[in-house]
Amino acid sequence: MGFSKLYNFIIYFIIINILVQANSEDENVLNKNNEKNVLSKNNEQNVLNKNNGQNVLSKNNEQNVLSKNNEKNEEIYKYKLYGDIDEYAYYFMDIEIGTPGQKLSLIVDTGSSSLSFPCSECKDCGIHMENPFNLNNSSTSSVLYCNDNICPYNLKCVKGRCEYLQSYCEGSRINGFYFSDVVKLESTNNTKSGNITFKKHMGCHMHEEGLFLYQHATGVLGLSLTKPKGVPTFIDLLFKNSPKLNKIFSLCISEYGGELILGGYSKDYIVKEVSIDEKKENIEDNKNENINSIDKSVEINKNKSSVDDILWEAITRKYYYYIRVEGFQLFGTTFSHNNKSMEMLVDSGSTFTHLPDDLYNNLNFFFDILCIHNMNNPIDIEKRLKITNETLSKHLLYFDDFKSTLKNIISTENVCVKIADNVQCWRYLKHLPNIYIKLSNNTKLLWQPSSYLYKKESFWCKGLEKQVNNKPILGLSFFKNKQIIFDLKNNKIGFIESNCPSNPINTRPRTFNEYNIKENHLFKQSYFSLYTFSIILALTFILYIILYIKKFISIYYNPLQGENTSPD
Repeated sequence: MGFSKLYNFIIYFIIINILVQANSEDENVLNKNNEKNVLSKNNEQNVLNKNNGQNVLSKNNEQNVLSKNNEKNEEIYKYKLYGDIDEYAYYFMDIEIGTPGQKLSLIVDTGSSSLSFPCSECKDCGIHMENPFNLNNSSTSSVLYCNDNICPYNLKCVKGRCEYLQSYCEGSRINGFYFSDVVKLESTNNTKSGNITFKKHMGCHMHEEGLFLYQHATGVLGLSLTKPKGVPTFIDLLFKNSPKLNKIFSLCISEYGGELILGGYSKDYIVKEVSIDEKKENIEDNKNENINSIDKSVEINKNKSSVDDILWEAITRKYYYYIRVEGFQLFGTTFSHNNKSMEMLVDSGSTFTHLPDDLYNNLNFFFDILCIHNMNNPIDIEKRLKITNETLSKHLLYFDDFKSTLKNIISTENVCVKIADNVQCWRYLKHLPNIYIKLSNNTKLLWQPSSYLYKKESFWCKGLEKQVNNKPILGLSFFKNKQIIFDLKNNKIGFIESNCPSNPINTRPRTFNEYNIKENHLFKQSYFSLYTFSIILALTFILYIILYIKKFISIYYNPLQGENTSPD
């Protein structure tokens, strides 16, 4: 019995040990598995973190690439413009032509396509800022000769050369021949990459007439687009030879000078603040109509303009910069041509804004009422103040604003005078009304007095005229104090109020011809030759006087013949 109990105890002890070891092994296995799971999870987390990090880096890299591309795409080149509306009646820039370069002053003209100027052979050209271009002094110039009386671009062959001929709506006419040479533009903000060079067919003037004969600037720089089978234009060749630039250019015109911007526009020039008067007028105007991007800059809770406030309008014709205009609004009332919309050319080559007769007369009627010549004439002033909305041919939506404007002009003694063609000129800009140009989608473009009036001595004169040849034009008086943005890729034009840079003419480097030669239009002789001729003429006149005096003395003081002889 004792032995059997001992045997059973030993067997029981062995079984318990086996079970304990088995449990411990299972726990180790579980622990190892748990450790593996933890490690795998940690590894997965690390992998995810790495992947997330890579994704973040890749996104950051993509954003950096995009921003760099944007910076690259937003690269712009700036070029100074000179001129004004009163003295010059145009704005121009300096460009070098040929090798070595000969500097020429060229009128910036969005209404034409030609690049042309007088050449040294011309005998019927005016005297301009620079001497005529000399083809013989340029190693890269090449005359465009006819080939068997045939010229490229459907040009006419005249005396063995391909003819250049250009006429303008105001009556000016230029003719000559075509040649090709190198064109060079030097940027003011980027002197390295901003210098653009390419070869271009240009017009060489052999005959000038009309306004071109007497203008200061030497030639014309057309900025419109190339027609089918036509001579490639300056602006198309420029962007073709500048692939880094966006196919956009803008003009920013101030009272004196301005800027041509290639590749885009300047965000820094956009007007940031708007006056209280403008804000009030626009808020009142919002009662009945939608406002455009420029008007949005003067809403109650927003008084700053930004890039988003640019008003874009589609170009309606293929090769010229026309936009559709519904009408012009003054004191809340819209005036249109025959109650229809019309196409207007956005033309920097035209000095004034040209309107159809009926539209011009409607606007001018109210400007005449606001034009008071004599503030000391109580009868005239009282007559104007008694005008009621019912007596007007067309009622004003904001007649109270009209009466307020009239009273302010009287109280500030803003005297008005009229110059040629009965154009009104006011002493001050203050209190004169804003005009709004109604475009598509019921949007309106603000046109301030500082723009539609131009400085003439101590007055501000109206820059609106009746149209010529049935051609309505938004001219320089419309361009002033705005950036006009020509987006050629998307076929649209943008408008935004801007503080454009000023470049007075006295800041421009003097040209040799302007200040040293000063030729005479009639005789085509330098002032030196005329001075010599005048000296000779003066000496001849003095000699004639001396001989006349001598003869006078001999008659009255010499004894008569035989007077002193004694009688026989």
